[in-house]
Amino acid sequence: MIHLIVNDRELCLDLPPGTPLVDVLRSHLKLSGTKIGCREGDCGACTVLVGELAHDRLRYRTMTSCLLPLGNAAGKHIVTVEGLNGRELTPVQQAFVDENGSQCGFCSPGLVVAVFGFILSDRPHTYEHGIEMVAGNLCRCTGYKAIARTLRQVVALLAPLGRIKPEAKLDWLIANRFLPETFRNMAVRLAQLPPPATAASGPILAGGTDAMVQNLDAMAAASSLSLIAGRPELHGIRIAGDHCTIGAATTFAELADHEELARRLPCLKGGLRLIASAHIRNMATLGGNLANGSPIGDLAILFTALEATLLLRRGATTRELPLREFFTGYKTVAKAEDELIEAVRFALPDGQTRVSFEKIAKRVHLDMATVNSALKLTLANGTIRHAALAVGGLGPTLRTMDKTTAFLVGRRLDNDTFRAANQVAQSEITPRSRAQYKRLLVRQQLFAHFLAAAPETMTLEALR
Repeated sequence: MIHLIVNDRELCLDLPPGTPLVDVLRSHLKLSGTKIGCREGDCGACTVLVGELAHDRLRYRTMTSCLLPLGNAAGKHIVTVEGLNGRELTPVQQAFVDENGSQCGFCSPGLVVAVFGFILSDRPHTYEHGIEMVAGNLCRCTGYKAIARTLRQVVALLAPLGRIKPEAKLDWLIANRFLPETFRNMAVRLAQLPPPATAASGPILAGGTDAMVQNLDAMAAASSLSLIAGRPELHGIRIAGDHCTIGAATTFAELADHEELARRLPCLKGGLRLIASAHIRNMATLGGNLANGSPIGDLAILFTALEATLLLRRGATTRELPLREFFTGYKTVAKAEDELIEAVRFALPDGQTRVSFEKIAKRVHLDMATVNSALKLTLANGTIRHAALAVGGLGPTLRTMDKTTAFLVGRRLDNDTFRAANQVAQSEITPRSRAQYKRLLVRQQLFAHFLAAAPETMTLEALR
């Protein structure tokens, strides 16, 4: 049995744990405000708020319910657009009306919920953050200028929150009709729910952002799943000295929100903003991104360049494997079916180490990479002492550019080194499609890495 609260209703559901939440909402609970669009997490029509208790604090995040397995909703507060409605339009809904932010209305419920995710987030209520929070919501007929104007109005309405203590935020939102009264005691109600079951049999499922697309029927039909997204031992970011250990179930959003990790590895936060939408980053996990085995997995590229190792567990047996040895072919990895990625470990960059990440896609945001790459350089008196380079998008699996990095050792970061290193890199790669274009992207990204590491010695003359 799966216990959860949907809007104001406490429910106990006897359904397969892999049932997509959107189907539960629409078919079983008749909450048709949550729409079905792409069923791949791309359009945002099915966006819901997911409230979860952590350390006695209730935190809400937006997620796409088409990819959220029911089992991962256990013990949580699920809020659909119906759960935000009152007798009158909320200020958010009124702003959509005032700015003509809705036409046919199909996409509007997901957009409204996404804006509430922005309101309930811990980040400052800026227009830029609001745009980021609704970036995963498509609207094919309204026009995004009207939605942008709506956001500006909402930001203005939220200005008084900047003068209110965080603990009083919920009371202010309820008093000013943003949220219904039902939100006030939700933390207490969630704490009284039976704890979620920890099934340890069946297919392994973490955030579901890939498995629920690729294997929907199998996941939905499975009577039991090994749901690992909620297992506390697989969560968390632990920094000890110059080493970092990240639990495999840590989400992309948790990685981006970790201040110490962002300070020690600045390219991670910027790179994460290029990956998917906020709704997906709230669900997708580091371990899932690696286990997918994609040749363009963004975090796979970055952590391979960081020379990370994986901690793999099967029952009581664990083993450690360099990440660069994990990828064996197109979406195939050196992991048994019942083996679990438990954690990722790597050395944090010191004052002499530079790490950068680059990604080129058809769109800057919300798209898969055409070519992506990451470079780690350790310097000593301006000379390269050690290098690690990973490139994706050139074949069935990512490439570790061993000849290029061996060439770099002992050389200085300047235009001449770049030109010579590019010649080595070009001889080392064999793109399988759009070869000339991808060779150009490798060249441009290599230059971008050099420029990030040594802006004082690199110039655009290197590209002539």
